[in-house]
Amino acid sequence: MKTGKKVMILLLIFVAAVIVYFIHPVGKKEEHGITEYTAMEKAKFPVLYATMGEREMAPVFGQTEERGVTADRGSLIVLPEDRKLKVRFAGTTKIQGLRYEIRSLDTEDLIERTQVTSLDAAINGDSENAVSAELLIQNLLETGKEYLLGVCASLPDGSEAWYYMRIVEKDQGHVNEMLALAEEFSSKTYKYSDAQSLAMYMETSPSANSSALGTVTLKDTFTQLTWGSLGVERTGEAYTKLKELSGNLANVEITTHVTAKDGEKTETYEVTENFTMKWASQRIYMMDYERTMTELFTGDSDLFSGKRIILGIGNGDGVHAVKSAGGQYTAFVTGRELWAYDSGENVGARVFAFGGAASDDIRDNVPEHGVEILSVDADGGIDFIVYGRMNRGTHEGSTGIAYYHYAMDQNALEEKFFIPSTEPFEELKDDLSVLAHRGTNGIFYFYMDHGIYGIDLKSLEYVALASGLTKAQFAVSADHSRAAWQENTGIWDSQTIQIMDLDTGDKTQLGGQAGSVSRIFGFVGNDCIYGTGDSGDYLMSNGRVMGVYLKSIDIVDREMKSVMHYEKPGSWIREVSVDDSRIHMKTVTSKDGFFGTYSADTLVCNAEILPGKTDDIGWYASDQKGQVLFVQLDRDIETAKKIRQASPKLAESSETVKPIETAACRETEFYAYGRGRFLGRFVEFSDAAETAYNSMGFVTAGRDRIIWVRGNRASASYIRDITSASRLMERYLDSFEINQTMEDGTFLLDASGSTIIQVLYFVGQNIPVLAYTGEGTSMYLTGYDQTHVRVYHPESGATEVLSMETANQVLGAAGYDFICCVPTL
Repeated sequence: MKTGKKVMILLLIFVAAVIVYFIHPVGKKEEHGITEYTAMEKAKFPVLYATMGEREMAPVFGQTEERGVTADRGSLIVLPEDRKLKVRFAGTTKIQGLRYEIRSLDTEDLIERTQVTSLDAAINGDSENAVSAELLIQNLLETGKEYLLGVCASLPDGSEAWYYMRIVEKDQGHVNEMLALAEEFSSKTYKYSDAQSLAMYMETSPSANSSALGTVTLKDTFTQLTWGSLGVERTGEAYTKLKELSGNLANVEITTHVTAKDGEKTETYEVTENFTMKWASQRIYMMDYERTMTELFTGDSDLFSGKRIILGIGNGDGVHAVKSAGGQYTAFVTGRELWAYDSGENVGARVFAFGGAASDDIRDNVPEHGVEILSVDADGGIDFIVYGRMNRGTHEGSTGIAYYHYAMDQNALEEKFFIPSTEPFEELKDDLSVLAHRGTNGIFYFYMDHGIYGIDLKSLEYVALASGLTKAQFAVSADHSRAAWQENTGIWDSQTIQIMDLDTGDKTQLGGQAGSVSRIFGFVGNDCIYGTGDSGDYLMSNGRVMGVYLKSIDIVDREMKSVMHYEKPGSWIREVSVDDSRIHMKTVTSKDGFFGTYSADTLVCNAEILPGKTDDIGWYASDQKGQVLFVQLDRDIETAKKIRQASPKLAESSETVKPIETAACRETEFYAYGRGRFLGRFVEFSDAAETAYNSMGFVTAGRDRIIWVRGNRASASYIRDITSASRLMERYLDSFEINQTMEDGTFLLDASGSTIIQVLYFVGQNIPVLAYTGEGTSMYLTGYDQTHVRVYHPESGATEVLSMETANQVLGAAGYDFICCVPTL
């Protein structure tokens, strides 16, 4: 009997050891050559919950960065009337002390800094480490103005964690009503009978995809809204977050996990719902709704079938795959996790994940990070980066780029170095989508915060190749193997262009001729497109530089040989855009300025179509799931063999490579946001407004100053005192410096290229819009309703009402050339 018990105990110990090694090797260390491998440390930073009204809002996660340099537009808290903000900390670590500071959104101005003297055990805490406190915010805030609140928690090991959220002092009533509607809407979708009342919000469009569940909007079908035939159930908490508040317009996000049965198998999905709502005295209007869901990949054997790896339902965000030469090894990213498959050994490996389906710790699954595969070699070696917020491990709470190498033959994962970033995750993601490349010369090239950098993977020496660049001043080939950029001058004044082969490191200079300027336009395949003109030969409009006249367009291949030269004597090129293999141009025969007539011309290029990282991602239709994503393999999976899973050993690095501070960007950039997320940075306001428009979004000048909101416009408006309203414009008109902030806080906005509907937002804010109708002629937009636009002619003092159709004809013929002065708040 005793022997049997000993055998059973030994068996249990063996099983536990196997689970620990293959599934989650916590605390295990071993020597492999000179590299020490161990498990990634568990998250230690507590989680902060702030209370707004009667509800505890979505969690805020700790950062190591002070002053919120990487804080995004995540959480917004409307303070209670007495400005006593209740917060609760929960987690595996108990905080030892607490202080907070309030700054302007750009972090430059300190408003308040206070030490919290009283910490209490949280009544509704989920562990013995839960602590609550009350932040007694002083009466120093301007009503309606947003500030950045940074809460600093002292931890037992002497380190500190910072928690950032925006705060605003205003009435909570309408906000709480909109939060309640979002929560009610979300809950009703899970039960078909309850969801009938949601039909009033639907705007089903025949052009919508009626089968996908990965992304669902109000334009989709009611069946999709109610989860089709998936039969989902909400599991765990549903977290509500107020993302934005502008006037009576609010953006709310709800995140949760749901499960569904597929036969005997239970599948888990990550779900995010985003609501844009507008409060009115009679009802709350649902302006926009989007739900995304991603199936959490488990790596189970039944997901490997035929020539496919089944990923499940998803919206495609971040999903990509890279294969080795010959196709034996396939690396793929899904749900912010990196997986690898060896078809020779029939082994699947979960190479990297902070959490995912294997973790129930909310701190592991913070979504502000991504994974990008750089290369997969013929021996199964995978180079990749993890970028954004580090959820656990050595760099927990830091924002940046961690570079890893995985050796499949040894099942070993090694972090090479970490690069800290001063950009929030979504901006960093946007930058790395432009350039992140491991050259065959052993150098990692990337674009971050307006600079192009290169880091030697052996010596960790780095160089800043270019700085102060907007996306209008450089271009990268589709496979990220070539980059070209203008020197750090104005967009229209660069004499030279640098072109670099990011595999060999060879750099070539174009242009440089005295009295000439060069403009980079992009790549077609690996062929670089650029234009050449005379220095100072500007395209002008009423004293503003709108472009430069170019004499020729050239295309050069990887060997810097000319592929195409376009030039017509007596003709100039005033505008160029590249669309896949086509180059679209506007040409003129006389330099009549912005309002002169032009002809359209198109060049068609025969360039090689480069392979992309999503080429091997496909989908098929499922009766239960709708569209199901999969990775396409080059060879069949042997059905006789069961997929063996392996979790790699990990070696974390203490090497930190901090790129030098480079030249600042000279241009004001416009940030587009919509559906609760960052959509991109743009040099032209019109491009940002167009991007934000379809997502019921908004635009900021720089990172923090909101200047345009789509949904926050009245259906009709009229500026009654045009004399007073136009004083700012009259003050700056003769020396209008486009897209600049003046000493009094006025922002001089060039809105050229925007639609009338977009610029009428400013009229609704009592800001007249000056519309040029020719050189030296203009009129003000001063009012509107659903079908008409009111204009004021400053020379004659006359007021005129135009139909929307007529206004588009008149202003469209003049190129929709708008400017306005946006006053400081």
